Amino acid sequence: MSKKKIMIPMSGFFPGRKYGGPPVSVDNFSSLLKEYEVFIVTTNHDIDELTPYDSVHDGWNDRGNCKVLYLPDNLYTYHTFEKIVNEVGPDCIYLQGLFQSCVLPILRLSIKYNIKVLLAPRGELCSRAFDKQYKKIPYIIFLRTMGLLRNTQFQSTSDDETKAIKKYLGVKDTNVHFLSNIPSIPKKEYVRDVKVSGVAKFIFLSRIVPKKNLKTALTFFNDIRGDVSFDIYGPKEDEKYWQECMTVISTLPRNIQVQYKGLVSHDMVHETFSKYDALVFPTFSENYGHVIAESLLSGCSVIVSDQTPWTDIQSSKCGWAIPLTKPKDFSKAIQCIVDMSNEQLISLRLKISDYLKLKMKLDLLKNAYKNAIENGLDNV
Repeated sequence: MSKKKIMIPMSGFFPGRKYGGPPVSVDNFSSLLKEYEVFIVTTNHDIDELTPYDSVHDGWNDRGNCKVLYLPDNLYTYHTFEKIVNEVGPDCIYLQGLFQSCVLPILRLSIKYNIKVLLAPRGELCSRAFDKQYKKIPYIIFLRTMGLLRNTQFQSTSDDETKAIKKYLGVKDTNVHFLSNIPSIPKKEYVRDVKVSGVAKFIFLSRIVPKKNLKTALTFFNDIRGDVSFDIYGPKEDEKYWQECMTVISTLPRNIQVQYKGLVSHDMVHETFSKYDALVFPTFSENYGHVIAESLLSGCSVIVSDQTPWTDIQSSKCGWAIPLTKPKDFSKAIQCIVDMSNEQLISLRLKISDYLKLKMKLDLLKNAYKNAIENGLDNV
């Protein structure tokens, strides 16, 4: 019996390193749901770059868990998508975001060929991300008025996102599926340095933009005692904001060593986290937060804001989820990590392991995705 086919059009995918969480979500989806054939259609370059990837070739690139077609911008169009729909014959289309350039043509094709659609807004409708409403509301009204969402059901990863989907898109409860993003599982365990009390290594790994709140994270280190390093990874998407961060860095005391380390490929994320004691990530908003999951799965504790779905780390005592209105509590958490002995840090990692066993029930998550694809979409 042949496998059912899922087509995933998306603006960017690996080997791109600047597209944030969606490529991680899709790659992990393809690995977990091996009973489907996954065909990804994407652009052939990274964000803000014109040079095509040199590691891909024309036609379908087989990554083992999926096949990927990389297109130049001038072919990332309705007519190309239609040819691919006719070639692949997808049973379902899985869209990543509501405001991507591929969404409108794909929704038109889903109506023309009566193809089921599962759309993941990826946090785009959540309050802090839903800026420039004067542009987005007319677009949403157009989609609804033209009936372009009638073949579509929606993936939500949080209660806030479910409320936003229902509010802006007029979607019934039965057409929204609560599906947590699928985490990246490390392929091996990594050898760690011995932790010394009074010494600690912290990491920030994300896009360098105001929403991720790096500038505020830097201020938490002002009064920290000990020998501390804080390494920053991620694309400098907002150069003006990065210069503001540099200004803060220049004011930090000498015992705080801050370095910008560049980009990290997806294959190296877990190994990178394994070299640090904690992630510091006071983000303004995350509908999931892959970087938080990846840090925990690597045994690296997290000091994050309470604006993510990971707030239960606080009660599980394997990390901190702190209101942004309490900057001193962020500093206390950082100092706590600095002061820890090796034995205390090992104990913290054991708590992280126990927490993840309860949090990430992959078999249940897999069945939930299958239900949305196999059963939920039959109700469209």
